[in-house]
Amino acid sequence: MSSQLHETSATAAAVVLAGGASSRLGGRDKTRVPIAGATTLERVLRTAPVGHRVVVGPDGDDGRELAQRHDARFVLEDPPRSGPLAALARGVAEVPGSVSAVLVLGGDMPLLRPETLTALLETSTAEQKVAALAGEDGRIQFLCAAWPLNRLRDAVTAVERNEGGWADLSLRRLYAQLGEDELTTRAPNGAEGADIDTPDALEEAQRAAGPRIALAQIEVDEAFEVTERAVRSAVASAAEAGAQLVLLPEATLAPFGTDLRAAADASHEAFDRLVSELAQEHGLIVVAGSFTPADGGRVHNTVILRGPADDGSRLELEYRKIHLFDAYGAKESETVAPGTELVTLDLGGARLGIATCYDVRFPEQFTALARRGAHAVLLPLAWADGSGKSEQLRLLLQARALDSTCVVLAADQAPPADYEGRAARGIGQSAVIGPLGQIRQELGRAPGLLLVDLDLAEVRAARKALPVLEHAVPLPQA
Repeated sequence: MSSQLHETSATAAAVVLAGGASSRLGGRDKTRVPIAGATTLERVLRTAPVGHRVVVGPDGDDGRELAQRHDARFVLEDPPRSGPLAALARGVAEVPGSVSAVLVLGGDMPLLRPETLTALLETSTAEQKVAALAGEDGRIQFLCAAWPLNRLRDAVTAVERNEGGWADLSLRRLYAQLGEDELTTRAPNGAEGADIDTPDALEEAQRAAGPRIALAQIEVDEAFEVTERAVRSAVASAAEAGAQLVLLPEATLAPFGTDLRAAADASHEAFDRLVSELAQEHGLIVVAGSFTPADGGRVHNTVILRGPADDGSRLELEYRKIHLFDAYGAKESETVAPGTELVTLDLGGARLGIATCYDVRFPEQFTALARRGAHAVLLPLAWADGSGKSEQLRLLLQARALDSTCVVLAADQAPPADYEGRAARGIGQSAVIGPLGQIRQELGRAPGLLLVDLDLAEVRAARKALPVLEHAVPLPQA
């Protein structure tokens, strides 16, 4: 299964400086400090959307595993511990000539985002400039920047000592080589610009880092054994990428346009077992759309959540879709009974709300989840295709994020290529929407996987900047 976050480019590389023990952290290696289930170095490596990764620093006990998992090469500057510029020079020497752009990254920046690094690379490549993160105070983050490779090599060479080498020289000298028109900056979102040089910075990063969540856009086939293979593959891919939760689409058990009650009676229990077994096998929470029997021959459109809870118990949560799709000629209420309860889940310091598809048209549900403490809302979809429906979905996802100042995580079905029926079979377009309505990541119509590391500092900042939850007042009744 493809992953937009992990797409690699043969024309880009990353040089990650991972210098080892830090005196300000009591001699700890700040690149191996655990942050929300992964070390800082692993978080940086899995975020870099490039084809080549060079780590300059000791490989330690985990180096071989990290190198294999992230296609990385560990090297040491000569002499060891001779400073960041010497380390960068060593890393640049390992970059192949086929590369056109290089990300210069710090191994102690655990909240970097792939979409930001991609944007820095694209800007650097298009404008042939250095593109770097910079804070509101204008301070450039030297270890989060994209450079044209030739310009980086020239700058490194220009500051080399007359007697040779770069020992004890700072990165500031490198950036001093740039003219005013050679540097462009980008403001960070949330805590993505944070490094962990001090105990206070480490504590702040740990507070900001939420769980890693995968959004699996799969095709739901009428033959369940075909869907089962897609589910198994998606969960395995999510686990391999370090996700703590994977979200599958609405109606993963059986697609709309089929006998939902027959599927609920015959297959829900087996599907539940499958989801539970996959969650246990891979050690993550699996969230998937199913159907469960309801009164009067109908079903509940049920999202099941199975896996390891934060307290060590086994998670057994279910959400029944509240709003039913009686629109655009469809009549979901004829076969589906509505739910009545809101559901939230606590995971890795974050609270996640649950909604399903048509619920996205009802802002009150999202604001109610936010008032219950939700930082993000999981939204499985089987979106109906048709004129204007793609635009509506994108608009609604952004609006619900703004209404609630939550991150919205939407996983839709990938539509079958040859499907011509009227029932909702998805349009793709799974997406990660930031709490101020920004589209962070989005898929097309084909199956794929999105990965997002929740940044709780971003949600807190959004709610401070846009306090709509506090400002809402009861309106007069008609």
